[in-house]
Amino acid sequence: MNTFMKSALTVLAAASIASVAVAAPGDSTYGNITKAQAQINSLESQLSSEGVAVEMNADTNAAISPTEKAADLNKQVRSLQHQLDALKTQRSE
Repeated sequence: MNTFMKSALTVLAAASIASVAVAAPGDSTYGNITKAQAQINSLESQLSSEGVAVEMNADTNAAISPTEKAADLNKQVRSLQHQLDALKTQRSE
């Protein structure tokens, strides 16, 4: 029983350390990247369904920091949102 308890505590400690490492500082940056990518996909789909060809010229696979990648993706989101808003305004006139 003593060996089992030591093994269980070791596994528990390892899991605890791993969870802290996963939630390290900057973790929100990766969440921002994922959120921005989802927004880009959604906006591209909306624009595409309206017949607008979307070409994004930024290379987000380049060797840049996660913070820079998140900023670049958010810039793309704003650009696409602006295009969609302009299209909706144009069609409502």
